[in-house]
Parts: sequence; C-alpha cells; structure tokens
Amino acid sequence: MDRYTRVAIALHWIIALLVIANIGLAGLTEDFSREARVPYMDLHKAIGISVLVLTLARIAWRIGHKPPPLPLSMRPWERSLARITHFAFYLLLIGLPLSGWLWMSTYPAPFAYFGLFDVPLWPVAGQEALGETLHEGHEILGKAMLALVVLHILGALKHLVIDKDGSFQRMLPRGRD
Repeated sequence: MDRYTRVAIALHWIIALLVIANIGLAGLTEDFSREARVPYMDLHKAIGISVLVLTLARIAWRIGHKPPPLPLSMRPWERSLARITHFAFYLLLIGLPLSGWLWMSTYPAPFAYFGLFDVPLWPVAGQEALGETLHEGHEILGKAMLALVVLHILGALKHLVIDKDGSFQRMLPRGRD
C-alpha cells in the first residue's frame, strides 16, 4: 500500500490539530465578554496564520510530491467525493485564515504572532461594510470547515472499520523504516 510522504503526513496532522484547536477556541469562547475573549482570540489569530502558512507549504510540497493513488476498491462516487472534499479543504484552509486576517485589518485590529512579532495588516482600515461582510463570511466558512472536518473523520473511520482498505493507514505517522 502506497503511503503519503513523512512531510505530507506531518503537515496533515499539524494542520488538523491546529484547525480543531481553532474551531474549539472560537466555539468555547463565543459567550465570553469581549475583554475575556481577547487572549483566546489572539491565540486563534496566531493559529490561523500558522494554518495559512502551513497550508501553503503543504500545497507546495504536494506540487512536487504526487500523493499515492486512491485505492482501486473505491467506487467512482467515493473517488469524486474524496477529490471534492480535499479541494474544499484547501479552499477553506486558505480562505478562512485570509478572511479573518482581512476582517481584523478593516478595524484595524493589530495582532501579534504568538507574541513574537506584529502581523502586518492589509490596507483596508476603516472599511466597515467590508469588515461586516468578512465577519459573516468568516463565520460561514468556519461552520463549513467544521462540517468538512466531521465528514473527513467519518470517511476515515469508514475506511478503517468498514472498508478495511488501508486508506486510513496511509496517513498515519509511522516509526522508523
């Protein structure tokens, strides 16, 4: 069974954990006061920038390293769904952080990357209508990401428990060869 490269596996799991953490941060702090949310949202923003950078690295890696073929046992509709899901993931992994970053730039609301340096803002300060649109879009994209994560996990579990076709193991970290 062909496997993904170690770099692809590492990027997959790091991005996955960061995305789940960010979904959790946004959801768990939703009812907090604005002041109480600040440290959590600063972390949320820094994680979002990390997801964006790591996703761009993953795309660059994927361009140079072809992923293993899908199992021959997969039905045509499953192959199509897998491709659509992965494409949607890449769109969201880029669009979600960008929409948040642009949204913060409309205020402007500067933020530091894990306290190390200030993230530069886009030149859209004071554009309130754009900020409202980006806020709404960011929330919609976040819900789409949550749905896609759930779909992806269910698909992975289907391959592990029902199909037993080795697809799940292709993305698991492994020990030394």
